[in-house]
Amino acid sequence: MKRFLVLVNPLSHGGRSGRILPRLRELLPEGEFVVLKNIEEASRLAREAKGYEAVVACGGDGTINAVAGGVLENSDTSLKFGVIYAGTSPDFCRAHGIPTNAEQAVAVLRNGAVREIPVLAANGMPFFCSMNLGMGAAVAESANRLRPKFGDFIGTLWAVLREVVRGRRYDIMVNGEEICNVAHALVTRISRIAGGLKIAPPPLADDEYALWFAKDVSRFGCLRIVWNLYRGKPCGEIRVLRGKTAISSNLSVALEYDGDPHGALPVEISFASRSLAMIA
Repeated sequence: MKRFLVLVNPLSHGGRSGRILPRLRELLPEGEFVVLKNIEEASRLAREAKGYEAVVACGGDGTINAVAGGVLENSDTSLKFGVIYAGTSPDFCRAHGIPTNAEQAVAVLRNGAVREIPVLAANGMPFFCSMNLGMGAAVAESANRLRPKFGDFIGTLWAVLREVVRGRRYDIMVNGEEICNVAHALVTRISRIAGGLKIAPPPLADDEYALWFAKDVSRFGCLRIVWNLYRGKPCGEIRVLRGKTAISSNLSVALEYDGDPHGALPVEISFASRSLAMIA
């Protein structure tokens, strides 16, 4: 029996996963490699995997999200999760100390420690980097189209600047409290949010998470915030939350997490029923 089930998204980063697959087979002979037909298959195979030490996502953030979500739903609670990154925006890997180099990532799979990672959920669906709404959702949609052509940094920056120019603002309700004139809001447990952008949350306990938002800022103020986000400097407002958080709006406000669209508000944030045993 193979130690690792490696689920490969052949479309990640313009086909990078497929190009490195022959080398990965050499580096990890104890792995069983499956080239995915679609992202839904990644969730299903991870959910149904039996007899493996770990299920490994080979792809970008979408693949990571799908495979990790499937591992959380697997009846084998000893099953671990690993990553061989082949996407365009390695925020998850950087946040958790997973190398983006394929050979180094394989070495981590063989020898790395296992960490239990608390997982947040949006309307019951787990996410592993950040959940963004409003401006952030629009940026993610644009960046997904631009990164394959222009790279992670330029693609994300272009998408951010376009939304800053548009200057859209939202009024949202957070557990019944109205927060007006919001340019961007997000929920996360890690500092890296997308394409080199970083917030500066305080240290978080396992039962805590951060709500970050920017409100009452001009377009110029948004540019200053973007500059600080790229430098990882404190900006905007951060609230540390526990338990469930309900976020809503009277308007249609788009929602995304881990780089993919997921409808619109309202949303309820909570913790998933179990943590993720991750090799890192």
